[in-house]
Amino acid sequence: MQLQEFLQDLNARMSAAKTTGLWSEADKTRWINKAVVRVCNFAKWTFLGHHSSQLTEKDKEAYFLPFDYRPGGMMFIKVGGTEYGKVGVENYQSGNHILDNVFTIIGDEYLLDPAPQEDGKIIDLYYRRRPVPLVNPTDEPITPEEMDEPVVKIALGVCLKKEPNKSNDGDKEIIEATAMLQQIKDRQDEEIGEAGFTGQANSTRFIYRNSNEQ
Repeated sequence: MQLQEFLQDLNARMSAAKTTGLWSEADKTRWINKAVVRVCNFAKWTFLGHHSSQLTEKDKEAYFLPFDYRPGGMMFIKVGGTEYGKVGVENYQSGNHILDNVFTIIGDEYLLDPAPQEDGKIIDLYYRRRPVPLVNPTDEPITPEEMDEPVVKIALGVCLKKEPNKSNDGDKEIIEATAMLQQIKDRQDEEIGEAGFTGQANSTRFIYRNSNEQ
C-alpha cells in the first residue's frame, strides 16, 4: 500500500470514529511512519533480512553502509566470496583478533581488514534493514501487504488516544493490531520451522507509549 492509500484509509476511519481534532496531513503521515516502525520492531521478521552489494576499490578500507542499514544489524560480509568476521573497533584497530579477514563498523561506514587489493570485487552485505520514512504519496513501506491493516490500526489508535474520551478506543485498535501481528509471526515461524523463539511482543509496549507522541 502506498502512503496516499494509507492516508485515505486512515482518514476514512478517523471520520467513522468521529474524531474532533484538526489533524494535519503531516501528523497523519508521522503516525503512519511510527506505526510502520512499531510493526518492524514487533519481532524478528524474515522480511527485514536483506542483501546488497558494492564493488571494491583497490586499497580502500572504508565503505559507506547501505542507506537502509539498521544499526547493529550487520550479519556478515563477504568480499569476492571470502567471509569477513565482525570484531569490535578496539580489536580492529589494535589487530587483536584471530581471524584473517575482519570488519568493524564506525559511524556510517564499515572497514575491511585486509583492504581489498584490486578494483571491482563484489562486496556482499547481509544485514537487517530499517524502515525508510514514507514521504511522497507513492512511497511504499518495507512491510509486506498483510501488515497494512495493523499499520493503519496502530496509526488510528495513536490518533484516538489523543482525542477526549477515546483513549480506550485507541487501546482497542492497538490491541487488535498486536493480535494480528502475532498471528502473522506464528505463521512465519511455522513456515521456516523455527523453534524456541516465539516472537511474542508485550502489547503494553504498544498501548502505553506516550500518547502525546506525534
